[in-house]
Amino acid sequence: MTTPPSCQLPMGQINYRTCANAAPAGSPARSWALINLGSQAFVEGDMAQAARLYDEARPGDRQEVYSDPVFHAFRGAAYDHVGRSKEALTDARTSWDILSGARIVDPQNPPPTEGEYRSFVLYFILPILKAGGDPAFVPAFEAYQRISVDGTDALIQRAALLEQLGDFPGALAASEKVMKLRPDDPGLQNNHCYTLVRAERAAEGLAYCEAALASLPEIPQIRHSYASALAALGRCDDAERQMAEARRLDPARPLYQTPLTCKTAS
Repeated sequence: MTTPPSCQLPMGQINYRTCANAAPAGSPARSWALINLGSQAFVEGDMAQAARLYDEARPGDRQEVYSDPVFHAFRGAAYDHVGRSKEALTDARTSWDILSGARIVDPQNPPPTEGEYRSFVLYFILPILKAGGDPAFVPAFEAYQRISVDGTDALIQRAALLEQLGDFPGALAASEKVMKLRPDDPGLQNNHCYTLVRAERAAEGLAYCEAALASLPEIPQIRHSYASALAALGRCDDAERQMAEARRLDPARPLYQTPLTCKTAS
């Protein structure tokens, strides 16, 4: 198949949508362009669109597409977000296999070995591997633990990941450090609130959720965290109103369709 000129421009000049529209159906060029569009949607937080584009990128015969660890981590996380847990686990396992060297996709371009790169990939795949009960979780988590934490961004990532893995003491230790450095960051306020809720310390977390919501009222994760805190404190009607907003803002995420367990106020 001939590759369209729009797909052959220098990397910084390519419009992936134009390339995808010009490339023949089922061609490698079209698949490549759609994967890049899917990854753009993922980075922008539109997981439903990312999943749709990753699906569209599959060849016409539905055979598997193998790429680098980041692609499989992104696609797995997008599928996980929209409730496609089996496919998410397959991608997470593939990402780890490539990252660890168990699967060789491109012998001329092995994945980077730098801790920052590996930490970035593992952040997305470790929760999926653990939730799926995959044996790869143990060596993957051991690899993550060997990566040194250096800098605020690394601490933020570690706090968020350990919360997802259920290590609340470890998550809070990292979160408390970054909150001292960036106390007015609404994203960090939200994460700290939700970690406190998960650690059964919702009363301490509520103010952080309220501060995050005041800054970013249109972020569904914040609505969900706030709803979780309210439910843990027995404010059931308020919690349901916040969950309704989370569902409205992100209707594709199954997590927001799951009813919260609300404690009866004493």
